[in-house]
Amino acid sequence: MMINKRTARLATTVAAAGLAAAALGGAGAADAAKLPGGHKAKQVPGGSVSIRLFDESYTVQRPVTNVPTSREVFVSGKVRVNTGGDVKGGTITTGYLIGCQLNFGAGAGGGAGIESDLDLSALATGDSPLSPPAATDDTGANASFSLGPGTAKFVPVIRTSIDDTAVNSFNFTGSTGGVAYSQERFGVDGCAGFAQARALVNVQVSGGDAKANVTLYGKPFSIG
Repeated sequence: MMINKRTARLATTVAAAGLAAAALGGAGAADAAKLPGGHKAKQVPGGSVSIRLFDESYTVQRPVTNVPTSREVFVSGKVRVNTGGDVKGGTITTGYLIGCQLNFGAGAGGGAGIESDLDLSALATGDSPLSPPAATDDTGANASFSLGPGTAKFVPVIRTSIDDTAVNSFNFTGSTGGVAYSQERFGVDGCAGFAQARALVNVQVSGGDAKANVTLYGKPFSIG
């Protein structure tokens, strides 16, 4: 999906200010359910990385189609990343793991029958040597996608295109970076059972000759 110019400008503002304030707005904001967010700090080669997810909330809406197998959810939140030591700058990929009839408890997946755009079992530890989730622009104009029983999908918050190349991450320099998003919509079709989602923030940094990935998961929540 192509992200709109408003969100692209927001990412630019975050780069300049470290973190942009995102006010909740749009449809259903008054009924938004708050989430606790999360925090993770880790020592990496050459320094440290700290990730904080806060002001996170979600609103489940009745789909326009009124089809039982469809879901619609709006999410808002802020991510702040701090680095220390020789680690300066990095890449932030943030979005949501959305699953149909999956358990997003401890372990975060990796079981039989799970199909995903990233290795959930490796990322679940937060110590994965993998690169951040690959950029994709296949979520459709309104971040709508099909999700059958036993499947999961990572849906990025940043969805834009530069020179016809999909971009789902945000690069920052210095010791502080962040992303703020407000009322980002995800539409899910084809899920005949219980559907659940949870935030995922992946930060890739370099220190000396080594690269490291640190992953933070938010609290799972039901989307119907």
